[in-house]
Amino acid sequence: MDSWNRQFAALLSVQLLVSTAHGMFVPLLPSFLQDIGHISGDSLYIWSGAIFSANFMIMMLLMPFLGRIGDLYGRKPVMLWSGFGMTLVTACMSLATEPWQLALLRLAQGCFTGILPFTMVLILIGAAKSKVGVSAGTMQMMGETGSLIGPLIASSLLTFYSVRGAYPAMSVCIMLATISVLCFVKEGPRTPVVSTVEGSTLFSDWKNIWRMKPLPSLLLSALCINFALVGTNPIIPYYLRQSTHTFTFLNDQWLLGITLSATSLAVIVFSPLLGMLSDRVGPLVLLKIATSTAFLLCIVQAVTHLYPLILASRFMLGLCVAGMMPNIQAQVRGLVRKGLEGQTFAMVNSWMFLGCLTGPLLGGVIVAHFGIRGWFIAAMLVFGISCWQAFRIGSYQSRKAKLDEELQVAQAGKSVPKAVASN
Repeated sequence: MDSWNRQFAALLSVQLLVSTAHGMFVPLLPSFLQDIGHISGDSLYIWSGAIFSANFMIMMLLMPFLGRIGDLYGRKPVMLWSGFGMTLVTACMSLATEPWQLALLRLAQGCFTGILPFTMVLILIGAAKSKVGVSAGTMQMMGETGSLIGPLIASSLLTFYSVRGAYPAMSVCIMLATISVLCFVKEGPRTPVVSTVEGSTLFSDWKNIWRMKPLPSLLLSALCINFALVGTNPIIPYYLRQSTHTFTFLNDQWLLGITLSATSLAVIVFSPLLGMLSDRVGPLVLLKIATSTAFLLCIVQAVTHLYPLILASRFMLGLCVAGMMPNIQAQVRGLVRKGLEGQTFAMVNSWMFLGCLTGPLLGGVIVAHFGIRGWFIAAMLVFGISCWQAFRIGSYQSRKAKLDEELQVAQAGKSVPKAVASN
């Protein structure tokens, strides 16, 4: 148990540091496009979405291969390779002079994608079954702590330095996380991948994983959640500029930092609590409540320009976030087969990255053509699909439980005559 606690602490620190680096990018992006790229109008929205989502495209494509490599050769080597590579690419961002150069660097950054996904894999497969929910919730708490600290650090740096001077701080955070993996993360013996011994390929493994019901519904729900959540981030700076508020003593950068941090603060406060509740009542119940509440919050954000109401909605959305992704991960943990942990969670991450890719990309196009209100209406519909999937999973589980009960009754009925005959 002491060994697991040390491992857990090391992985939490990795999650915190890398998430801090990612959180810093959100305030830096609009400043880069305006100060260096000299872009405005509709092009500003489209470039923001394209650059923000660029690395997610590569991450989505590479995760299947990294999952298989992790199952065969270990997750720690993949994490180290990803950490050192991401550190180098992020440092090069300070040298970009045009928007397309930053987009290419974001694509390159996506090639080094394994550190955070495999951190979650090690947490989920290492935690006791009775503590999967609280472990995933605590992990998300640390990730959101980084997302809270990151924008505030970036906003503070932009007060004293240019965008070029702020990018190296991201590299420092990623390097510290990689050193933590190198020194403190220990990976235990892995279960052999049986399908690989039988000559199966990556695609046949994924086909078998896809057949694990209700995994497809969980994947679609994860895609929709990330589409709506990540797609909103690049739009928030422009959304706030249209808001009505009396906080004239705050500049745009601090206003953005506070708004982004409100969501993260709610996740930090409620993720461990909802994780413990999930272990007691089941993750699906919380997933239904969270997705339906997020649906309603999108309606509020679509119709209001009052900053206090916007801030309250973003905080409430953080409460929903705390009840969504950790509970999807917890349900996947109950379905995963031994020896295929990396590939199963790689499939989940690929669908999550697909949402992270399409959200900002389509978000920029939607805002350019239909305005910011149009984006929140689109996000509302996407959250509605995720909520529908959650109820579908519940119906499937109810039918499965009923069939299992009928099967047990039938087997018990067959055993009674045998017992009578023996007497």
